Amino acid sequence: NNLLLLGVYSKDNSLRTTPSSRDMASNNAFEWLSGGIFFGKKGGSESEIDNCKDVAVLLRGVKESLTQLFQKECDIPSNDKTSEAKDESEILFSARMRRIRFLLYEERRQSSQTESSRKPSVASKVSELLSGELSDLTPVLHQNMTRLPFEARKDFSAIFSYLLLCGLDGTDADRYQTAMTGFRDYVNKSFDQIMSLIINNHDGDSPYASTPDVILHAGSMFRSCIKHLCLYEQLVATTEKAKRFVFPFLDKYVQSPNFDCASDSMESLRMLLTGGAEGESDSEAQARRYEIAATFLERDYEAVWDQRFNSKLLSSKESNYLIRRMALQILSIVLLTRANYKIMVKYIANKNNLILVMLLLRDKSPHITLDAFHVFKIFVANPSKPQDIVKILSDNKSKLCAYLEGLHKDKEEKDTQFRDEKALVISTIKAL
Repeated sequence: NNLLLLGVYSKDNSLRTTPSSRDMASNNAFEWLSGGIFFGKKGGSESEIDNCKDVAVLLRGVKESLTQLFQKECDIPSNDKTSEAKDESEILFSARMRRIRFLLYEERRQSSQTESSRKPSVASKVSELLSGELSDLTPVLHQNMTRLPFEARKDFSAIFSYLLLCGLDGTDADRYQTAMTGFRDYVNKSFDQIMSLIINNHDGDSPYASTPDVILHAGSMFRSCIKHLCLYEQLVATTEKAKRFVFPFLDKYVQSPNFDCASDSMESLRMLLTGGAEGESDSEAQARRYEIAATFLERDYEAVWDQRFNSKLLSSKESNYLIRRMALQILSIVLLTRANYKIMVKYIANKNNLILVMLLLRDKSPHITLDAFHVFKIFVANPSKPQDIVKILSDNKSKLCAYLEGLHKDKEEKDTQFRDEKALVISTIKAL
């Protein structure tokens, strides 16, 4: 389908070897035969591309270049000429992507230094084309991220994220609202298709076999989407969508053997479970994010906390240091968020959760024990503790208090809040 889309195949599935009417209408009616469109030369050499300021020409050239990049799908026997053509097509494709990125960033640099209220022409045109005439290009690029040239992957990721974020920050953000909302609405309209491709690009195993750099680019683009309230709401709108777009992070992606990929996936998971509200400047939108996240976490409580988060992220048998530490930080944020009150009450009423956190209090890492303490104190501070919670704390009273007395003793001098909180926890346990 991608090849039909790009014009390599005709609609009857035969290889396109004859010129289209557009080709014949060019100055040289046989340009197609000498390598005009098929070999990616239409639009100029690399040096001409580097001087081009017409993003419409550049974007259309990107689409044409993809035909040669995907040549292996066309059953054309490999030979030196086709190999050279593919190499040249990769160079031109990368040059066009690089140039589009440069024009976007250069326009922003110049607009931030002037007082003009003129609409940004480059960002607006790129957004308009990718949302309209070339609306099929973004999904194709997502689907074939692993096959794109290395530098072009970075450029595509930067362009995609830029279009989603250009109207959010900066003194000149208002000028970019139209370009940003246009592209955001396009992503929202094609949500299932685009988001599924981004999620798949997080997978380092077959059949996707994404490389670490592709996974990191996918994570960056995923978080750019979360920064839009309407897109985040779609991600967690139903249990079925959570299974597709959230649970893969809990089940697999955060367990990546690659440290950078695991860290990146944990950051995406943090935004998913907290609603990405920390980076929201609008108070009403922030409150709405907390509300959406709370609805999701309460609705899918067992699937998130009992079946995945506790057993796969907090368990020392299933996770490593990085995952346990970041998971504790996420858990602390969730439990202490006012909108998550029902979730907090349910979580701290479960004795298995208390036992798990108490085990983490004895972890070898001082960083994990500190993070575990900030979760443990919520169990202790609960004025309506269930009887089985009280029993566990009182049965272990002497050992717990003795251990807590020596916990991060060196930190008490500099951090008076920690010192006071620890003293309160110890006194509360002793009074049980």
